[in-house]
Amino acid sequence: MAGSRRFALGAQPDVEQILLEAQHRWLHPPEICELLLRNYNQIRICPQPPNLPPSGSVFLFDRKVVRNFRNDGHKWRKKKNGKTLKESHEKLKVGSVNELQCYYAHGEDNENFQRRSYWMLQEEFSNIVLVHYRDVKPQKVPNFQPQEYMEKCDLDKP
Repeated sequence: MAGSRRFALGAQPDVEQILLEAQHRWLHPPEICELLLRNYNQIRICPQPPNLPPSGSVFLFDRKVVRNFRNDGHKWRKKKNGKTLKESHEKLKVGSVNELQCYYAHGEDNENFQRRSYWMLQEEFSNIVLVHYRDVKPQKVPNFQPQEYMEKCDLDKP
């Protein structure tokens, strides 16, 4: 499975492959930390934010240079005050150590469209930001019918 791939220590990750996979899934914290942010010299750092980036897009910014990297043209859900964005903030672990700061934003018009912004907690790498856009459709869960379950398992018989 692509989502559960592990890299051996010292193995050079295939950055292009990870970027291809990012079109269809969220990247895992070790991928973000080791493959993209610490190897940001292999990926072009954007000089300005994109306008309406599509799902699957990944961008790197130097947030000391491009302070408005969040101004991407999309409408994001706002707090009740109607002024500031409603963003969730999390620290993500790699192994057992907090390595990444992550901000999540959800689309205002399409709640399935999301933006995640990641940066390293280590001071020397904290200026590099990875921004990932995804349209996550809710997966259809089959309707659970307790009666069918009971018949299949013979639970209604004494």
